[in-house]
Amino acid sequence: MLNPPLNQLTAKVNSKYLIATTAAKRARELDERRETALLDQYHSSKPVGKALEEIADGKIEPFVPKEYLG
Repeated sequence: MLNPPLNQLTAKVNSKYLIATTAAKRARELDERRETALLDQYHSSKPVGKALEEIADGKIEPFVPKEYLG
């Protein structure tokens, strides 16, 4: 089971694609520099899970350039 649940993630970010790309980028950052952790405690031990928890908690938001917002 996905933790955090998908509906909790889509409440913060309305696109599954943006969730996936943001989590992947943040997971790489967490893997390379663990001191950048934004939460005191994580349920997941893996970087992608930690990134998803940060998104669900509202600590991380995707960057979308203005020209793509149409």
